[in-house]
Amino acid sequence: MKEMLSKFLAKLHVILFAYAAYGFYEVYSEHETLLEEINAQIPAVQTDIATAQKKLSQIDEFRKNVDQTKLRVTEVFNSIEKVQKQLPAEINDIEILDFISKEGRGLNMPEIEPNPLREQPMGFYISKPYQIRARGTFLQFVIFLERINSADRLFNVQNLTIRSDTQPQKGRFQVVSMDTTIDTFKFNSSHKESSGLEEIETQFGGGGAAADDGSKPKRKKRRGGGE
Repeated sequence: MKEMLSKFLAKLHVILFAYAAYGFYEVYSEHETLLEEINAQIPAVQTDIATAQKKLSQIDEFRKNVDQTKLRVTEVFNSIEKVQKQLPAEINDIEILDFISKEGRGLNMPEIEPNPLREQPMGFYISKPYQIRARGTFLQFVIFLERINSADRLFNVQNLTIRSDTQPQKGRFQVVSMDTTIDTFKFNSSHKESSGLEEIETQFGGGGAAADDGSKPKRKKRRGGGE
């Protein structure tokens, strides 16, 4: 018995060494397996990083475009406000009708008939149309429209119809009938023009949040349930 115990003790260091070697092999094997898993994930992680960097670059480019758009919108908005302030605050029908009639009489067109129509809100301005009927020669109508165009007040010829006159011709120049509608404009004090910048910033904020959520790479789970 003592002899067997002596032999066992004599070989105990060998057993301990073998056990330690086996334990080291187990740890090394797990480390190698883990290292292989990590190496296998590297291409996917690199792809996720490249995708995220591309999305970040797109977000930066989009932000630059948004900033440039906001500047252009601001310039257009300021131009609209400038034009809006240049329009008169009121439209005096008596003055407009007197101006049209005076121009017609000055061109020997006594039968000119201007009639005011209802105002039409058009956003930051209000349009006031006037329907005009008259008789005269082509030359008289051309000069009449030129004088309307060169007036201090802004006018716009909405439509123009010229047709042969049914009355007997007395002179050597052909007399025709004209129907036209001209518009004049005034400042719409009840309208506040929107620049649209708030909508742009809201859309950018929503798009940015969505981009952030989609750009986060998912972490893969390692064997054993850990992350």
